[in-house]
Amino acid sequence: MTPAEALTLACRRASKSCAASAAGLEIWGRRLRRHRSVCYFATVAFGGLAIWNILDQSQIMAAVSTFLAVTIPLAYRATDGDRAIDQFTRASGEFANLAERFRLAAEVDSRQSFAEFKSAVLQLLERTEKLRLEIGASRAHQSAKLGDDLRAPG
Repeated sequence: MTPAEALTLACRRASKSCAASAAGLEIWGRRLRRHRSVCYFATVAFGGLAIWNILDQSQIMAAVSTFLAVTIPLAYRATDGDRAIDQFTRASGEFANLAERFRLAAEVDSRQSFAEFKSAVLQLLERTEKLRLEIGASRAHQSAKLGDDLRAPG
């Protein structure tokens, strides 16, 4: 196998990997959007229950409903749900774009000289690595921030 053939094969594998990453991130983005909708609906539902006249007979249920109506939005905001949705959506689109670029590199750029082909592929690999590091660093930063918040004296 020539180096150009090996690089073409690597481009095809990278294209499939990026497409799978894009699909996975899209699924997580949908799940987070669904979670956001549930939080919004639950807030409205518990708020409605809290002011419902029937619950005047049950002070405990009214108190629990009020507590949940107030706590759910605060918990959602504390987890930065909207920012995570934006991040997953952007990363999914970027991985889909990279998958297409790797496919085009395997089919079109592989017909150029090996040096030009290798240069194009290296640029794509740098973009892929940068994106993966960005996603990982963001997740690690959130975990570290949560750990610092939990360790901070009250």
